Amino acid sequence: MHIEIDEGIRSILIVEDEMIVAMLMEELVRELGVEDVYVCTAASSALAVLADRSIDLAVLDMQVRDGTTTAVADVLVEKGIPFVFSSGSDVSALPQRHANRPMISKPFLDDDLKLVILDTWTLSRSSMTRRQPGQRVATHGATD
Repeated sequence: MHIEIDEGIRSILIVEDEMIVAMLMEELVRELGVEDVYVCTAASSALAVLADRSIDLAVLDMQVRDGTTTAVADVLVEKGIPFVFSSGSDVSALPQRHANRPMISKPFLDDDLKLVILDTWTLSRSSMTRRQPGQRVATHGATD
């Protein structure tokens, strides 16, 4: 499947400690047209990226070299950045506060990863533009 989005995901953070899986994920998101891909093998390095870079979306392995990615997920929530968990565990392994987040189980099919990323992005964008009648919505880069 090749889908490229004109207005959309330009940067993704991938937190994955299995390098072959990380390389596959990077290739797949680049096929979606993502320009900036930040791959981290530890939660600590992911937190550093989030402090310095603008990220549109993230894919988080639940267990990485230095523990869990729960702190990374917490920062993503604070910043309003959509994300997907990726794990060989089931959804019950998610922290309760993140139990409603999308999750893709490993191993996954290439197209399944692309679809969960696109679905997560689309849902986050649509929830940002939902408004009450008469309420103005600020859009990125728009001017009056």
